[in-house]
Amino acid sequence: MNILIVGNIKMNEKKKLQSLILDIAEEIEKICEKNGIEYFMDGGTQLGAVRHGGFIPWDDDFDIAMKRADYEKFIKVCESELDQQKFFLQTGRTEKYYCFSFAKVQLKGTEILEDFSKDVNIRHGIFVDIFPYDNLPDNIIRRYIFLAINHLFKNLLWTKCGYGVSWQKKKFSYILSRIGGSVFSIDKLKQLRDAHIKKYNSVNTEYCFNSDYPKNHLNNLLFLRKKKYVFENKRFWGFEDSDNFLKTLYGPTYMELPPEEDRKEHSKYKINFGDYQ
Repeated sequence: MNILIVGNIKMNEKKKLQSLILDIAEEIEKICEKNGIEYFMDGGTQLGAVRHGGFIPWDDDFDIAMKRADYEKFIKVCESELDQQKFFLQTGRTEKYYCFSFAKVQLKGTEILEDFSKDVNIRHGIFVDIFPYDNLPDNIIRRYIFLAINHLFKNLLWTKCGYGVSWQKKKFSYILSRIGGSVFSIDKLKQLRDAHIKKYNSVNTEYCFNSDYPKNHLNNLLFLRKKKYVFENKRFWGFEDSDNFLKTLYGPTYMELPPEEDRKEHSKYKINFGDYQ
């Protein structure tokens, strides 16, 4: 087994990880194209496509965005069309202690442990994230209350499922969330959270959000137009108005490289390539 400590990752090992992530992304893209499911590259993946023509050199994430209806269709279609021998679809429905509202498509036979989740009883394969976007209320006061409730559910589930690094688990706020969450089961909290974040999807609103990263509010008009971008010699759909999207997330200077001290990837405890060495 090939176990890698993140501080010692060499370029060829990072390239191997990125190649496996691309394999997952291509499986997702194949399913979406076959079934008329609209998806968009999200976050740093879209930034990488525009600024680097692929992965941001010091990162190895691949993130996908879908509006809620397409996301639910994708989850359903995966039951029959995802290659079950090679991949695993991870959601809050497939694993009790998976606390997030988004899905991961994982590569079976691999392991990638992140510091904040390494002790949680879930599968930890190399993955691609798929984020559903739900509508936000237009009224400022309602939006503030809506996001505050979302934050509460997020924290209750995070702590109840055991996420967090050791110093976080010692904080008073973490302990308080554990106490508050003890009133509900994990399944009940997930039901309440999911019902809450879908509350405004039957209403035409200006903005939508990803409930696990709720600071990013995207204009719903962005999801009306898409185009394909080159990404590591592959092609994936992204937002046609990438300038608007990237300015919303990263500000007007998104094309400038950050200082070297800020070029950080997600903290990983270990990576195991398994049969893909």
